[in-house]
Amino acid sequence: MHDLLQTSFLSPLKEDIVKAYQFISNGPLVLAASADLEGLLALGFLEAALLDAGISYSRRFLQPMKHVPRDEQNLVPKYNGTKIVFIDSFGKTDDTNSENVLIVKPKEVEVQFPHSEQKKRGTVDVVIQSSALASMISPTGTKTTSFRPYVGAGQWLMEGLDTTIDPIHTLVRDFLRDEGTIKVVPLPEISQPNVDMIPGLSERRLKKLRTLWTDMNANQRSQALSEFCLPSLATEGISTARFEELIWKRMVLPNQEKDLASILHLLQSEWPETKDEALLFASRLLDSWLRTGHLFESTD
Repeated sequence: MHDLLQTSFLSPLKEDIVKAYQFISNGPLVLAASADLEGLLALGFLEAALLDAGISYSRRFLQPMKHVPRDEQNLVPKYNGTKIVFIDSFGKTDDTNSENVLIVKPKEVEVQFPHSEQKKRGTVDVVIQSSALASMISPTGTKTTSFRPYVGAGQWLMEGLDTTIDPIHTLVRDFLRDEGTIKVVPLPEISQPNVDMIPGLSERRLKKLRTLWTDMNANQRSQALSEFCLPSLATEGISTARFEELIWKRMVLPNQEKDLASILHLLQSEWPETKDEALLFASRLLDSWLRTGHLFESTD
């Protein structure tokens, strides 16, 4: 695996990540996050690395962020004499000066694409940061390595793609593709995609297009997929940037029939509404992910 800290989207945060690594590597720790998909993803990377490295920790899921009052100030749990790593997926907390508390939250960076002099600003989510920490804690660990294809999952869930092109999502997607961790393919090459993420998409026409796909050349594929998308372009409910990713650049994980966007969409749709059910669901799902290396597993 390539070094995440050398990438354009994480190198600006290298000093912060190294300090966080030094904090985490001297356990024991309490890992805490809200019982949301974003928090679970970040927590999973840290737990995988700590298990690989044999560092003692305990986990605490807190109530989902949607159940927390807007004016709530005390989000970080308190444990006397114990170091706490708090995953603040939505950037709700202020930085702390406590030597026993590490807060991992989204951070803004300025990035530059290869072969371009133009710089763009973007926000690096907590999953990418946690994955970088995991790769430092356990560079070749079995669990840590199996989690690598999910590095871009949190960035996909962020709102950046709902308005315009998210430079961080593009860079991390291409980074994972170039190192061979994932494949990036168009929609017809996904065996079991979720189509309800795209308003107005015809599953019947998609099945027909898939049967013809292998016999088409590159130009024919481009024209056929463009014509297939036309009815959906006239509908509302999805940004152009996210639409293009779902049609042309699906992220495929090794040995899985569903692409990453489909997996995340299914988990979000199944996530319980009540606090207690969400806490149990998140705990079971993370246990399953750590056990199998696959995120979308039955939690029964």
